[in-house]
Amino acid sequence: MPRLMPIRGLRYTAKAGPLDQLLAPPFDVIGERERERLGELSPHNAVRLEAAGNEYAAIAAELGRWIAEGIVERDEEPMLYVYEQVFVEAGATRRRRALICGVESQPWEAGAVLPHEFTMSAPKEDRLRLLQATSTQFSPIFMLARDRSGQLAELLARTAGGSEPDTSGETADGVTHRLWVLPAYREQLRPLAPLLSEAFYIADGHHRYETSFAYRTWLAERDGTLASDHPARFVMAGVVPVEDEGLVVRPLHRYVPREAPGDWRDRLAPLFEIEESEAGIEPVALEGIRASSPDAIVAVNLAPDSVHLLRAKSAEAVASLAPAGATARWASAAPILLRLGVLDPLWAISDDDLRAGAVTFTHEVGEVVEALESGGTGFLLQHVPASEVIALADGGERLPQKSTFYYPKLGTGLVFGPLAP
Repeated sequence: MPRLMPIRGLRYTAKAGPLDQLLAPPFDVIGERERERLGELSPHNAVRLEAAGNEYAAIAAELGRWIAEGIVERDEEPMLYVYEQVFVEAGATRRRRALICGVESQPWEAGAVLPHEFTMSAPKEDRLRLLQATSTQFSPIFMLARDRSGQLAELLARTAGGSEPDTSGETADGVTHRLWVLPAYREQLRPLAPLLSEAFYIADGHHRYETSFAYRTWLAERDGTLASDHPARFVMAGVVPVEDEGLVVRPLHRYVPREAPGDWRDRLAPLFEIEESEAGIEPVALEGIRASSPDAIVAVNLAPDSVHLLRAKSAEAVASLAPAGATARWASAAPILLRLGVLDPLWAISDDDLRAGAVTFTHEVGEVVEALESGGTGFLLQHVPASEVIALADGGERLPQKSTFYYPKLGTGLVFGPLAP
């Protein structure tokens, strides 16, 4: 089962400047323009460590300078960190809280932490080389835990409601980030014991989790057996109760830079009821039709300048898509239904094609509309609820990459996780 450990975090000091100028998102959602924007905010923005390219020795040297200059300092004792994000979703203010701590990295077969998405080798190689160069985790993995006793939520609420945060800031997307630093007394950890009787689930950070275990293995081969409390045995994680009302999962939409074949209707008709919509091809209208059609895939430009709703004819038809060993629940998840029921019949897009960029993924409807100005076809999907993610993970089933988008991302820069004692 999962094992938690307080960590001696490495945190920004007042010398670094306002937290607003220091935070960044995780590496895998930072494009070139965003990297440049974040880098211009501050010479000490976390992007300079988290996503500064493949000059790993230079990144390690930069981190060393920050430590030497007192830009970041390591906590003297192991701590727990309560992290609160306040944001607006669908016009309402929401808040989500996490406990940042170490979670022991173990092989998937151990069942202590369960995945819900597959990974690719290139990002893992990149992250491993960064860990080997810096011996530091720069961004927390996003994990979910069943908090049946309510003790985790109680600890988070009591901390966030009882005092001012140790640090706070607001990022350009309007999200407020607050962090409280807690000495890791046994009295605080003991009530969390029921949390550890069930597996944790990775919401975001599959590549970094697998890389953490690879680093642990590499270090043990190099240095010998690691002590049971060695920091490299643990991955820095933000653990969120699955019951948290601020847990938001957004859909990830698809853009295919190819026109649909002329007989697209015949190819899709065996599985889908196809309804043409009068919605205009602009973001507000498309998001409106998507939100009001929870059982449909919204397809844009199957025919020129058209919007169609694709609804599965029956549960049996969807289940028939599942290959041997897969369940109907898996086949009915929106990303799977699109891949097997739409993309394969229309274009026979392979895994190699996906790795080569045959499909673009985004959670912004506006980005799909913008891409469609150059032609191609767009698909707006429904989100996969966290309850479905957990059910699939419990059954040992995984979704393709880019199936879920937990919003907001956990920030990079509130606390870094050194992997040396």
